[in-house]
Amino acid sequence: MTNHGVEPRTLEAGIRDARRALDERGGAAEWLLQPDTALRGPLATEVWVFDSNMTHILLVKHRWRGWVPPGGKVDPGETPREAARRELFEETGVQVELLDTPAAATVRSYRPAGSDTLGLSYVAFLDRRTPLTPEEGQPAAWHRLDEPWHGWFSDDRLRMRQCAVRLSQRL
Repeated sequence: MTNHGVEPRTLEAGIRDARRALDERGGAAEWLLQPDTALRGPLATEVWVFDSNMTHILLVKHRWRGWVPPGGKVDPGETPREAARRELFEETGVQVELLDTPAAATVRSYRPAGSDTLGLSYVAFLDRRTPLTPEEGQPAAWHRLDEPWHGWFSDDRLRMRQCAVRLSQRL
C-alpha cells in the first residue's frame, strides 16, 4: 500500500489512464501524484457504452443518482480498467472490450457532501439489440445522447456527446 491507501499496481494504472484520458478534469493525474493527498473515497470507474452509431449510451438507474453509466469502486487488487469491466458485467450482464484510451478522468464527489474521488471513464461499443441482464432494482436502458435524462452529474451527457464526436472523427 502507498500513502494513498491504494495498492501500487492500482495507483500506477490509475495515473497512467488519467494521463491518457481524452478529457481530464480537476487535475486528475496530478491529484493522484500528490504525496499528502490520501484517497478518502474509493477510486471509481465507469464505462461509457455507445451503440455503433454513437447516438445512444447505455445507462443504469441508480437509486438516488438517477441514470448513470455502469460503474463503481475499484476493489483492492484491481486496476481501474479491470474494475470497469467487472462493474459493467455486474450491472448489465454485458462483457465487452474497452477501448485503449480512456474517455475521461475526473476528480469529483459521487455522494452528497462526500470527499473527492478520482473517477476514470472508459469506452466500449455494443449492439443495442444485445440482451441486458441488469442487477435487481437497478434497470439498464439505452438513452439518446441528444435528449436529456436525469442523472447525478448534469454535464456528463455533454461530455459523452463530445466523446462520441471525437471518436467518430478518429474511426
